[in-house]
Amino acid sequence: MVDNGRRLPDGRSLVKARMHTACRLALAISVAAFAHGCSEPELPMAPSDFSTGIILYEHANFLGNSAHISSDIDDLRDFRGPCVHEGEDGADRDWNDCISSVRVAPGWRATLYRDPNYRDDSLDITEDAPNLQLVRQHDCPKDGLNDCVSSVRVSRQ
Repeated sequence: MVDNGRRLPDGRSLVKARMHTACRLALAISVAAFAHGCSEPELPMAPSDFSTGIILYEHANFLGNSAHISSDIDDLRDFRGPCVHEGEDGADRDWNDCISSVRVAPGWRATLYRDPNYRDDSLDITEDAPNLQLVRQHDCPKDGLNDCVSSVRVSRQ
């Protein structure tokens, strides 16, 4: 930029003021990009052509946010998701206790577990489960396993 001698009311050069604004904007973008890179990993969303693994849904009847998985997950807290959980360190967003329905690809199976590390109550599914509230009784306070899944095993049948 060529300094044409124009000044702002506070006496600063117009060119210097514009350069200062551009530097602040570049710094803000850099900080935002760095902060995004440090967040928890995200699970991929549901594919349009569904032929492998399972799709987890936030709400019953395959509604809300979704995540496509094709391998075991021992703790759904490790993946950024739609549900907010308050903790000592503030609020976290993850998939733990956040699943209400599941689609299963042909030839695949899944086991949903109530606790991390494949512990506590479990449910084996080989076909779509549109409402986890309606599955056999478990000790989940929300009926069935609705919003009570913390780990998942996924495999081909």
